[in-house]
Amino acid sequence: MKISELTKTEQAYLTLRRAIVTGDLEEDLPLDDALLLSRYGFGRTPTREALKRLTDEQFINYPPHRTPYVRGIKVQELPRLYESRHILEEPVARLSAQRATSRQLDEMQRICDRIDDQIEAGNPYESVEYDHQFHLEIAKSTDNRFLTEAVDRLNCGSLRIWYLAHSQLGMSDTNDDHRKILAALKERDPKKAADLASQHIERSYARQMELQTLDRRHAATPSM
Repeated sequence: MKISELTKTEQAYLTLRRAIVTGDLEEDLPLDDALLLSRYGFGRTPTREALKRLTDEQFINYPPHRTPYVRGIKVQELPRLYESRHILEEPVARLSAQRATSRQLDEMQRICDRIDDQIEAGNPYESVEYDHQFHLEIAKSTDNRFLTEAVDRLNCGSLRIWYLAHSQLGMSDTNDDHRKILAALKERDPKKAADLASQHIERSYARQMELQTLDRRHAATPSM
């Protein structure tokens, strides 16, 4: 479906989500009506409905009686973020290996193919959105809505840093882990699936550490 065929609220939601993930709306930026109207042109009602949804998905902090602002992840929070991914996604992979239907496995395969397409086309934003869909599909296949909601919110909050890593470090081989996890799910091997999920999370964390090192080097380089 083309974005022009969506409701104004859906258009606002997709536009603002992309802007947050790609950094067009900066971390900690107050999202007042005047700013969003001048940048994107959506009316107050669809914009506010979109902001509520983005708040539920952990993209935005919306304190009571205050202006919402873009939610960021501080460097010192990264170890706890990835600790949370281990706690959630390893047992999710284990359950998925036991419960995923053939149709769900086929959908994971389709998503992996889409990720490769976006990598080949050089589209980091689309790639991380499909990456999120892949992990969400694994969670859905557990037939446990509480786990699904937890994985969804945690990884929505991570999309911005995934995008930064893809943009600055490249996307080569970033889909390989997904295909290995999918193979383990198809083999109905819970331990292998959980182990591969753990390795995938560790590699993602290593990329974040590499990105931080790169940023520090750039900051220390004197301008000419």
